[in-house]
Amino acid sequence: MLVEFTATWCPPCKKMESETWTDEAVQHWIEENAIAVQIDVDKDEKTSSALKIDSMPTLVLFTPQSGTQELARQVGFVTPSELLRWLEGAKSGKSAGEIEKEQTEFGESAIWERLSKARQLFFAHQNAEALEEYIWLWSNIGKGHSSLADLRVSLLPVEMKQLCKAHSTARQRFSAMRDAAEQARNRQDWIILNGILDDNARTLTWFDKAKIDPNQRIDIERHAALLEPILSSNSRWSDAAKFLYPDPLAKINDYYKRAQDMKKPRADTEVAADFDPFPSMVLLLYGAYIGAGREAEAQKIESECLRLDDTSTMREALDNMAKGMRAARTAQSKSAK
Repeated sequence: MLVEFTATWCPPCKKMESETWTDEAVQHWIEENAIAVQIDVDKDEKTSSALKIDSMPTLVLFTPQSGTQELARQVGFVTPSELLRWLEGAKSGKSAGEIEKEQTEFGESAIWERLSKARQLFFAHQNAEALEEYIWLWSNIGKGHSSLADLRVSLLPVEMKQLCKAHSTARQRFSAMRDAAEQARNRQDWIILNGILDDNARTLTWFDKAKIDPNQRIDIERHAALLEPILSSNSRWSDAAKFLYPDPLAKINDYYKRAQDMKKPRADTEVAADFDPFPSMVLLLYGAYIGAGREAEAQKIESECLRLDDTSTMREALDNMAKGMRAARTAQSKSAK
């Protein structure tokens, strides 16, 4: 049970109303996991006094484990991401002290400080020290701030790959981490670490076995975003079209919904007025169908993209991708002869 103590005259409470409680992710989490109650301190002084509420807004959390005793509380304005992190910690069964520790030790500020430190050590050629920082980040990003989890599949691998090339011990440690991920059947980490180690050939070998094994197809679907650039860079366009985008129009619409969500301003992010991720999101899919020679389907994909986003940016992006992929397909055909 999540209880918010609020007041009509409280500015931070109004900010919670407009920015936090309206957030789709917060609403979905509460709908699936909790009962939410809002109490006006001026209308229910008895309950407010019993729980010693002296600042607004105050969030008080009760769980089946805590019973009638509160598990934890938050005082003051809380962003959607901060609230979700707090709630997820409670859902996992962590104590109030554990939740607070994770927010401090693995929170957004702490993660960015560690990342900055790792970079400084690397550029100072203190590779052994940088290695320890990157391994800590690899192990801990996402524990305290779920919105940072994307760093683990985007920015962090790029920097770890740089370190791997400059420091033989890093290669050894990352190889051991890759082998441990494989043993634990952690396919996501295994694929990312293969990339860090410049060993995408290993991923492709697994992919070629998985694509003919119905029991492993789910792994391909689950990790399509990681496989997408690997197949594309190896000119495996037919495989990408067939196994990553079997229903391309549905995928395009999924990308569009995600792009629209990314464009919404949030309390903890800034979005440029002309920010539109949609054109870049669809290009590998569109290119795969052209590279595979499936031109009729590529035309349908282009039409759907323009139906959703008929802008000069989208038209130019699709046109450039089409020209590039047709040239690459022709070159590949000639080299095969």
